[in-house]
Amino acid sequence: MNTQYRNFFSMGTRLDAVFINVNEKHADNLIYRIKNDLNKLENVLSIYKTDSELSMLNRTAYKKDTAVSPDLYEAVRLCLDYYKLTNGVFDAGRAKLTGSSGRDGRNTQRDNSTLMESSGIGLVEINEKDKSIRYHGKNVKIDSGGFGKGLAMKKVKNVLISEGLGNALISFGESLILAMGKHPHGNYWPVAVEGIFQKQSVARVASLVDQSISTSGTGFVDVSGVFRPSFNIFDPRTGNTINDPMTVSFISDDPIEAEILSTSLLIDRGCLPEVFDTSGKEAFAVIYDNDMNFIVREIL
Repeated sequence: MNTQYRNFFSMGTRLDAVFINVNEKHADNLIYRIKNDLNKLENVLSIYKTDSELSMLNRTAYKKDTAVSPDLYEAVRLCLDYYKLTNGVFDAGRAKLTGSSGRDGRNTQRDNSTLMESSGIGLVEINEKDKSIRYHGKNVKIDSGGFGKGLAMKKVKNVLISEGLGNALISFGESLILAMGKHPHGNYWPVAVEGIFQKQSVARVASLVDQSISTSGTGFVDVSGVFRPSFNIFDPRTGNTINDPMTVSFISDDPIEAEILSTSLLIDRGCLPEVFDTSGKEAFAVIYDNDMNFIVREIL
């Protein structure tokens, strides 16, 4: 058995890959294709590159029909679909709510009130016929942070499938993992969800076969062991941040769905409709108390 390990940085984070039963040349070709696809996607979706297509859309689409590429059109359409599915909990059009007006990275109450009225993906209109997008709110700004890695991992998955690769494990920033096939010495890929206070502790081990798992959290633990809210997880319906220590993990055969819904359920564990198809999917929350103890609570 020939196992190849590769890693590189893309879209602001690190991608680690384990390829099973491939030779060195094949692994290099896989990484070349993956890098190429992710670089193209970053040029479309990055909000940190001023010349990316999304950055230009955010600057020009207010009250103006703006023609976009098929990739960006599908990304925005996807955002609208999940906005409706989650009853407004997933809202990629409120990026300005995370803008900093103070040292802790939070806007003032007045700022939030103004931004709430004039931003949100619900104020975005798409035109299927000419693949154009228009913003109907002056503070609409789409942030790809809640779905970009999912789209990237979907492209990675498509490359692996097109190359006939049966077994592989891909980690994108450690928060989104794709498990193709199974572990060479078992019937699945075991993937641990760590405790946030003790990195060696395991809150849950997921057993993945042709699935992805995404884990979203409300903050981080600093070097002194103190939990620090990130302030970038907020309820877009109210503008209120989610600051209690907690993570939510979502397992799905679709990495886009896994990434979007792990964050959505972190904000509101009841945001999915009763008719949502849970077949082959799992979701669980790891919730911490003041003594750093945790409980695992099933969501699906």
